[in-house]
Amino acid sequence: MKSLQFARFLIPIFLLMLAQPAYSQGTTHEVVLYVNTGEIQNPNVNDYCNFGQDPEIPNEEYTITTSVGDFVVWRGQSTSNPNDMVVIESINHEGDKGGRDIFGQNRLPGENGVVTGRVLNGTENGVPYKYKLTFRILSNGEERGGVFNIDPKIIVR
Repeated sequence: MKSLQFARFLIPIFLLMLAQPAYSQGTTHEVVLYVNTGEIQNPNVNDYCNFGQDPEIPNEEYTITTSVGDFVVWRGQSTSNPNDMVVIESINHEGDKGGRDIFGQNRLPGENGVVTGRVLNGTENGVPYKYKLTFRILSNGEERGGVFNIDPKIIVR
């Protein structure tokens, strides 16, 4: 009788496991947005930010390559004042700018200034996924400069 009860317990779990997509264990990709928090201003955000890429590559062309099952973690760092905080608020799918929603939702919200997403879908034929990274600056705990946006890319292989 106990084995029948145990089987009734295990069968739904087994079926649930079969329904889950098969992801790789996944690699974690950290994307750091470096910001000159002392001088940043809209609309010239790109003059004060970068991802540590070669200076010849504009932020809009900065691209990371991932695989389905990988995690991407976005965080910010001030280059001008170690006490300033770069708060990454969200990552938003930019469907009208090309690419596919690879995270399974249009908006990934931030938590404690960091955004983490798991790659759930590939991009067709290596076409980049365009997204909008939204962030704020906190100087001495006070918001400065409003909301800023940058539009980098991701390719899923």
